[in-house]
Amino acid sequence: MVVAVLIVLIGVTASIITAKNNFDGDMQTHQSAECVARLARSGYEFTKKPYSNALDYDVGGCYAHYTLEYKSIREVLAIADAPASTFLTSEGPSTLGIGLMITGGLAVVAYLIFWCIGWLCAGFTRDA
Repeated sequence: MVVAVLIVLIGVTASIITAKNNFDGDMQTHQSAECVARLARSGYEFTKKPYSNALDYDVGGCYAHYTLEYKSIREVLAIADAPASTFLTSEGPSTLGIGLMITGGLAVVAYLIFWCIGWLCAGFTRDA
């Protein structure tokens, strides 16, 4: 039972942190796209990165997230024009749900394994 509780505590914490990180990544991508869109609409010409086919969006105070690296300016403008995602419209809820299902499954499996071990040991140590 103790092992199952530890699995639940660790799994729930990891699921929440992962879902929050996914949401933060979505928000950072949107903010980066907005910054690049401001530059593009002001007439800035983006150049390609050295040794790459990707456009260099890390200019003019913008930090272009790696998710924008190989996107065209048209795709970046579409991301910037789209409404910013909320936690419920991002990948956060699905990540959280999958993490909690995996955590629950692992906790049940751990509980059953230790229950079976206890049942076997009790059978071998029983007095006749």
